[in-house]
Amino acid sequence: MEILRGKVRNYDWGSTQALAQLEGRTVPSQKPEAEKWFGAHPGSPSELASAQSPTTLLDLIQQDPQATLGHDVALRYGRLPFLLKLLAADRALSIQVHPTKQQAEEGFARENAEGVPPDAFHRNYKDDNHKPELLVALTEFHVLAGFRPVARTLELFDILDVAPLAPFTAQLQRSPNGQGMRSVLQGFFTLDSGDLSLLLDALLPRVHDLVGGAAGLPDWMVRTLRGIATIAEEYPGDVGILVALLLNHLTLQPGDAIYLAAGQLHAYLSGLGVEIMANSDNVLRGGLTSKHIDVAELMSLVSCEPLADPTLRADAEGFYLTPAPEFDLQWLKPGLRHEVEGPAIILSVDDSVIVDGNSLAPAEAAWVGANDATVQVSGRAFVARVGKH
Repeated sequence: MEILRGKVRNYDWGSTQALAQLEGRTVPSQKPEAEKWFGAHPGSPSELASAQSPTTLLDLIQQDPQATLGHDVALRYGRLPFLLKLLAADRALSIQVHPTKQQAEEGFARENAEGVPPDAFHRNYKDDNHKPELLVALTEFHVLAGFRPVARTLELFDILDVAPLAPFTAQLQRSPNGQGMRSVLQGFFTLDSGDLSLLLDALLPRVHDLVGGAAGLPDWMVRTLRGIATIAEEYPGDVGILVALLLNHLTLQPGDAIYLAAGQLHAYLSGLGVEIMANSDNVLRGGLTSKHIDVAELMSLVSCEPLADPTLRADAEGFYLTPAPEFDLQWLKPGLRHEVEGPAIILSVDDSVIVDGNSLAPAEAAWVGANDATVQVSGRAFVARVGKH
């Protein structure tokens, strides 16, 4: 077993307090701390606390994949197939989508052939992998996830009753399915600056009026209107405000989770959570960001079919079951002792976690290799393993 030093990523949407509070730091961070990575992704591999000289989990695995990952995992993936994170958002992340495995392989190869540098601002594909992802809320967590059913979006547009939305309403009425939603999404993305300003200038006062007098409106609509108002304050004039009109606005309570497969348009809005995904950093963005936006590539990947309810909860043993073969995530039950075999990462989320008699501090993680002895774990911890699909 090895204690891992997670790598903090500083993005402008991150929190100066959430990770600091979880770790017990009394002074907020000077810079927004958005994510803390635990794993072997080449972009920010975790360091081994016991190493005399800087050594990462990636180094350890590459020295002997068969021993550290086990024969089957090493043969199938050749690397640790998942990446575990703590995610702390104080404001909305970019509206984004992730590719399928085939799309990632093709995009990565294409950009390599074109000579696009790996760290170029306009690079879309950082690796050749897909990125199905699961997020479990540690605090109340607000998220945009997938397109809501068209009938509900038409109901929202009817309540808003904003003249510049009328052409988009007509598109959905003519084609109340994924194709109609795709046309509306494409229409939003291709608005020129003048038409975008005109639409937002008409929309946002109406949104604020409805938020102020929300009595009688259904809960989902109130969440949506409040979310739109908040996003508009954080990213004034951004086309992502309009895109957010089309998406499910969800509020997760601690322990609730959301799973997003390739092609699902989404954006995390605020909160602290644990996230696990296939070992990739491929993101195509369409708004709410200062990073590179490639609408054409995003539109080639996005699925516009409605996603009625993307949330899920743990089963009786604490597992969040998804179709992703790269990972399984389990939230251990307090008060019980659990045996954990490698390869696995154990992530502590409070000060109760004990691994083989040793305390694991909040926001600290431990690596258990396939060649390590089984460890005994108790306390409020997550265990990330390779999927058994």
